[in-house]
Amino acid sequence: MLIIALPHTANTAHAGYAHLHSDGHNVLRSATGAAATLSTHAGEVVAVVPHSRLSWLRVQLPPASHGPRLQSVLHGLLEDRLLDDPQHLHIVLAPDAEELARTGGETMVAVCDKPWLREVLAPLQAAGLTVQRIVPELSPSDTPVLHVMGEPDLSSSVLSHAHGVTLLPPNTAQWRAFAELNQDDLQIQAEPAMVARVQSTLQRQPMLQSAAQRWVKASQSDWDLAQGEWAQGRAQRLQRQAQAAWQALLHAPAWKPVRWGALALVALQVLGLNALAWREGSALQAQQASLQNILKATFPSVTLVIDAPLQMQREVDALQQKSGATSSTDFEPLLAVLAGVLPADQTPQQIHFSNHALRVQGVTLDGNAAGTARLKAQGLRLHQDGNDTWVLQAEGTK
Repeated sequence: MLIIALPHTANTAHAGYAHLHSDGHNVLRSATGAAATLSTHAGEVVAVVPHSRLSWLRVQLPPASHGPRLQSVLHGLLEDRLLDDPQHLHIVLAPDAEELARTGGETMVAVCDKPWLREVLAPLQAAGLTVQRIVPELSPSDTPVLHVMGEPDLSSSVLSHAHGVTLLPPNTAQWRAFAELNQDDLQIQAEPAMVARVQSTLQRQPMLQSAAQRWVKASQSDWDLAQGEWAQGRAQRLQRQAQAAWQALLHAPAWKPVRWGALALVALQVLGLNALAWREGSALQAQQASLQNILKATFPSVTLVIDAPLQMQREVDALQQKSGATSSTDFEPLLAVLAGVLPADQTPQQIHFSNHALRVQGVTLDGNAAGTARLKAQGLRLHQDGNDTWVLQAEGTK
């Protein structure tokens, strides 16, 4: 994610933009540079509108004001409360205002100058950057938050509360007029240069928050000012939501237990598969060792075991030949087996037998998968050797 802090005036935009790279929750690196130097492949691009460029107003929406007429209704409600023509202002309703407009009710409105927004975004667009979201630096908060920014010689204090965002006067003695500053749940966030002054002035320890950290926090806001002429299409919004969900899954503290759980599950699966493979391998080795022992115990003359079943079959055939008994790879058994798979309308033209292999010519056995399966079950193999020549022999014999 590339987060760009928009400058207060358009003239300073040409000098460079303060920007940072983030995973959506942490500052990865920050710098200041011209628009042309910013990366166009940094993921989602978010522009942050400074608090000094936004006004916050509360409006009472009438019932059934939703839909296409919402903007015209909003302009009518704000016409007497704005110093400029509503047509020259960028007016954005709260994220839940569209549904509220159906029934009517009070909601917040963010207002900024359209020409200024166009001018500060123009260099970014010229550099090939597509700003996907525009968020406020500070936005209304149900829990009051005091932001103290800048340096002792040039500082500003801004209060975010349920009714908007208020720039506090420089004289802290006048802060007594703001009831939110006296609430027990007030949060105080200060930039590094202002921590000591805040602590001595308010007698409270503030939370340290740099400008870059404040912009990262702003990128998580529900407010999106990329509406009207800056609106993104449905596809871009879906892509942005998917990116935000993915970043949250990878980096959000709330998802940390899920990430650890998923990692533990994957590790458990890998360990389980390795254990299963080891057990199956051990069982296979035990079976092979048992076959070798049986072969050596039955035929002591066999000293080197390579293929125990095949060597045992050969030894049995050799014994049968010596004793005059018929083995399964002699001429008659092989011919009887072949007769079981030959089609009824075919008769071999020639028959040859040598080295326990029966060779027949003049037959066609293509497509007889069932017969081939029966032969394999008996330890025999039937394969073609030429156009009309087939060879039947023991499985594993070359």
